[in-house]
Amino acid sequence: MEPTDFDDVFATYERPIYGYVLKMVENEATAEDLTQEVFLKIHRGLSSFEGKSKLSTWIYRIATNVCLDHFRSSSHKKGRATVSLEEELPPEGEGAQDGVPGIDEGVVKKEMSGCVREFVDELPQDFRAVVVLHDFQGLKNREIAEILGCSLDTVKIRLHRARRKLEGALGSSCEFYRDEDNVLRCDRKADPESGENE
Repeated sequence: MEPTDFDDVFATYERPIYGYVLKMVENEATAEDLTQEVFLKIHRGLSSFEGKSKLSTWIYRIATNVCLDHFRSSSHKKGRATVSLEEELPPEGEGAQDGVPGIDEGVVKKEMSGCVREFVDELPQDFRAVVVLHDFQGLKNREIAEILGCSLDTVKIRLHRARRKLEGALGSSCEFYRDEDNVLRCDRKADPESGENE
């Protein structure tokens, strides 16, 4: 049964929400401030929560909106692009490109090396939110659609395109290998333009 008392809600969700916000905003101090804002909103709204969705969905929706408000604010001008999602979903079977092992099977996991996380951080906001919710937080597409206030098809499109972007970036910038624990890792390829002159 889901907690209904604020102290229990805070104890249950504070760490995962902070982790989610941190992956979204990439800055510990900002993540702490925004997490505090999220729980202030939860505290104010918990008594009127009607249970039309799961409590976790409601909480992640609040966290996502706080992050998006942060990105839209005048104090955050990083120039990340938003992407039109009106194109159709690609045909079934289109997915990972040759030479980038297993990206569609879930390379974007908690076990990813810092190198891969850097590429996730460079995704447009809408794409990053879907990847973080799905691959880092382990949420299902239907719940992500509720959190983001969009259709299930839109979530699938964003996730597909985010992974395609990651495939391209990773394939051109990283050498892939599996470590001793059989976890997929990558090392940055040398930048040919930064090579030493002989």
